[in-house]
Amino acid sequence: MSESPPLSGPDLAQGVPYSSLSDGRMLLGHAQGEPVLIVRQGAEVFAIGAVCTHYSGPLSEGLLVGDTVRCPWHHACFSLRTGAPVRPPALNPVACWAVERKADTVRVTGKRTAARAPAVGADIGTIAIVGAGAAGEVAAETLRREGFHGSITLIGAEPVGPVDRPNLSKDYLAGNAPEEWIPLRDADFYLTQEIELITGVAVTAIPAGDRDLLLSDGRRIEWDRLLLATWADPVRLTIPGAERIRY
Repeated sequence: MSESPPLSGPDLAQGVPYSSLSDGRMLLGHAQGEPVLIVRQGAEVFAIGAVCTHYSGPLSEGLLVGDTVRCPWHHACFSLRTGAPVRPPALNPVACWAVERKADTVRVTGKRTAARAPAVGADIGTIAIVGAGAAGEVAAETLRREGFHGSITLIGAEPVGPVDRPNLSKDYLAGNAPEEWIPLRDADFYLTQEIELITGVAVTAIPAGDRDLLLSDGRRIEWDRLLLATWADPVRLTIPGAERIRY
């Protein structure tokens, strides 16, 4: 993974003139030893961490869209209001900083504590997600982050949990990425988030009219809501020698 860039710009803890903040523009600075991005939109001023949590891209070089900022490298998207990742590939939030304005001076005063999302989906007992790739994993995380407290079951046919597939074809093959970088989340994460992860078991049938799944090991999984996030097989060449290609 890339390291954080060196600190640059003004010390936002000391403050900057409000009049120096252009509406709809970003200013890169720092506070408490960390890069911070400060943004004015109309009468509101936001401050979030300036480094993308995916591959440490510089958010100050990204794009403002509404109340979000998008990383210039892989287009991860973060909320200016909360720092939450609102679009993949980033999974973790950036820090959200409190901003104080006195007269013409704007200061970053410290990190905000993430607010707990209000409970949603109280009438839904179980959500089953078929497919334990990045899409299924992000769906499960988002449900928890958005306040769903019911049961979540994530089912994948592969023997391992969700992994960073692009990294498998890049840094990992080049020997620059250790194996611990490859899983999107470790086992403790799923335990903490109360997400049941079932791996190495395929879904063999989704009976019409029933609200359950049939698994290849004989189990049945009941659901109130179902998300299909299955992966696809690559299109394989049919030329001589293609059988030697490893997919």
